[in-house]
Amino acid sequence: MAPTFYHYLPVPMEKQGPGIRRRWLVAAVLMFLIFVVLVFLLIYFAGRANSEACRDGLRVWDECRNTTHLLQRQLTRAQENLRQAEKQANTCNRTVVTLQDSLEKKKSQVQEQQAHIQEQQVHIQEQQVHIQELKSKIMKLNQELATLRTKEEASSTAQNSASSMVVSSLLMFVVPVVLLF
Repeated sequence: MAPTFYHYLPVPMEKQGPGIRRRWLVAAVLMFLIFVVLVFLLIYFAGRANSEACRDGLRVWDECRNTTHLLQRQLTRAQENLRQAEKQANTCNRTVVTLQDSLEKKKSQVQEQQAHIQEQQVHIQEQQVHIQELKSKIMKLNQELATLRTKEEASSTAQNSASSMVVSSLLMFVVPVVLLF
């Protein structure tokens, strides 16, 4: 014979019939009671879920969610506006730096021009002094010329014509030189 791994105790036939029915009946009654308790709990919690307080809570939760979404949109817009303002500020800062650089360049150019103008004014003053000197020399030459003419009028006509040629050639040389300065 082959070995058996399960060993069942023999149950007498007369105890098997009514005991099984009683167990099934107890099991059915327990199942029914569990079913009734579950239905009762379902009705109870469904009633509480549909109660006024619960509906108010859902309404408040919806309002809170809507407010939260609105605040999130406003925050997003504010952040975008902040980014744009930062970009504009950066642009303005770069523009200010550029303008300061160009202002510094203009200041240095103005200073150079003022220095050049002062040099030219000094040169003009020197030229005016030189012109005054030349004018005084011309006046002296005119006086000498006048004295020479008076002396020449006394002398002969031949000498007169030679000396007038010298004086006129001297004047022709001095006047262009004076006009050049």
